[in-house]
This record gives sequence, C-alpha cells and structure tokens, in this order.
Amino acid sequence: MSGDDQMIALLDVVQDGDESGDLVDNAFIAARLGWDLTVVASCLHDAKERSLVWGRRSGEKPEPWFNELEITVQGRRLLRTRTGGAADTSA
Repeated sequence: MSGDDQMIALLDVVQDGDESGDLVDNAFIAARLGWDLTVVASCLHDAKERSLVWGRRSGEKPEPWFNELEITVQGRRLLRTRTGGAADTSA
C-alpha cells in the first residue's frame, strides 16, 4: 500500500469514527486497519503535519499518540478528491 493509499485509509477510519461518535485514537485505527501501532503513529504524524486531522496528544507510545481524533476540513477535501465523492457544502 502506497503512502497516499495509507493516508486515505487512515482518514476514512477517522471520519467514520468521528461520524459514529466513537472516540478515535491510535489503537482504534490500528484495530480497524490491522496496522502496527508504529505505522499508525507515523501516518498520524504525517496527517497532523499536513493539517488533515486534529487530536489531543497523549504520552502513550509509540509517539505521536492522539486521543479524540477528528478529520479536518483539509482532510475531508482530500478524501473527496481522492475518492471522487460529492462536494460537501457544509464546510
């Protein structure tokens, strides 16, 4: 899976969790995608740097560990362009 494909998969999980009211953290993502926690942390680091997700930092390992993850407007835009989804007029 390419880095872009990983990012889209991660954003999909964060968005689904956010919309269903689940508290999304690194462990939630790892369980949903079957990824190692180190891979999740690396992908979340990149997503946070690109302002695709927002979350509270935690001291858990591997770092960075985020609690209460949410997808940002930029993250939703990326998902729409990559998945060919309809434009979201609420943002």
